[in-house]
Amino acid sequence: MRREVDEDTQIRPGGGAAGRLRQDARRNRTTVLRAARAVFRDRGLEATVQNVARRAGVSAATVHRRFPGRDALVRDLAEHAAAELTERFAELARTVPADLALERALRFVAAEAVATRVCAPDHRERFPERARALDEHVHRELHRLLASARAQGRISAAITDRDLRLATSAVAAAAAAEPDPERAGRAAQRLVTHFLRSFRSPD
Repeated sequence: MRREVDEDTQIRPGGGAAGRLRQDARRNRTTVLRAARAVFRDRGLEATVQNVARRAGVSAATVHRRFPGRDALVRDLAEHAAAELTERFAELARTVPADLALERALRFVAAEAVATRVCAPDHRERFPERARALDEHVHRELHRLLASARAQGRISAAITDRDLRLATSAVAAAAAAEPDPERAGRAAQRLVTHFLRSFRSPD
């Protein structure tokens, strides 16, 4: 049985139910976005709202109520992914040495390149400005980690943003070139290892 909460239901002001309902609505929205991410990764952007609803365990009407159409869902999904990435990279910056934070961030980007390769070409073709904006967001976050690692002497001062872009471009190409997902993942991660070795400061 599907359990859904309709955030459009009228709530009297001043009651605790309103806060609970807003929390449930946010939770439902996050559930739909996560389901959409999984479905688009598996099927590409031609997946239907019904596919997303089925994965999320809600009705198609619930998805439509939160997202007027598939394009709106894709747009909000890109924004949600960017916010999650920023949070993940910030946590790395707080909790591990700067060079390790950069390594883990690059490995995450490599894994995402493999996971999203089914929908990536469609996304770039249908939403070119949004795809470029997401790429730039990723690079800004990676550059922050690179700058911190350089400042701490853990990455060579000669390494620039262009080197970082070369690394991510090579990783994306490796992920796209290999048909088998497991081999693609290994190839992408090997490239990350190669670049990181060249990035590190000599002892």
